[in-house]
Amino acid sequence: MNAFIIILTSASVVAFFASCVAFCLPGVRRGNSLLLVGWGFGLLLLIANTVAAQAPPFGNMRHVLCFFPLALFPAWWLLVQKRNLPLSAPIAGAAALALIGALCMPLQTSWRRAPALQSLWFVPHVVSYVIAYGLLAISAFCAVAAFGEKRELRLRAADAAARFAFPFMTFGLCSGALWADAAWGRYWSWDIKEVWSLITWLVYLFYFHLFSTDAKNRRLLLILGFVCVLITFVIVNFSPPSASLHSYAR
Repeated sequence: MNAFIIILTSASVVAFFASCVAFCLPGVRRGNSLLLVGWGFGLLLLIANTVAAQAPPFGNMRHVLCFFPLALFPAWWLLVQKRNLPLSAPIAGAAALALIGALCMPLQTSWRRAPALQSLWFVPHVVSYVIAYGLLAISAFCAVAAFGEKRELRLRAADAAARFAFPFMTFGLCSGALWADAAWGRYWSWDIKEVWSLITWLVYLFYFHLFSTDAKNRRLLLILGFVCVLITFVIVNFSPPSASLHSYAR
């Protein structure tokens, strides 16, 4: 099973990377086909991780990074296929980077859910945040790209991705509070992960309220928001176990 998981992860990386390259060259259909191949391998990877973990595989960093590309599929369908926004290359690139990160981590096939994760909120809470953070990564990539050519088109794509992400992030924040009350007897404990999740949410809320400001400020806010996402999702998760009630998600 371990070798199978590594092969599926590697195959997904190759497909997504090839798709990203294809979108930078003539032939969009070829890029779309490679994206679909990557998601096909990603779905098989999700099934393999589920079998290995004997539970929904969302409880540690490697599992989440493996699921990350699949979480981007709804965004690609609604924002690229339906609204024709230039997001295919950033989506393919972000998916490849996430899976490369997963390959750099231990397989953790012996992982089992901690008592705090034995909740009906587990899957919807994690999935909503993965979808939100994936979309916010795409938004940040587009915001950086907007410093170059086609500024308005890329800013429009960045804004669409952020607006699509915000309801998922809001649900994740609220469901986390309900889960915390069930698990620890209180909705909010000012845990470091809770605080940074709230800060991230407030930065994007601030962005939407200042949408009419100039393009430079909009770009900087989207980039700042994603920095907060990285702190919440990566740095806090790798902080010392005593620093957070959420240390089981390392």
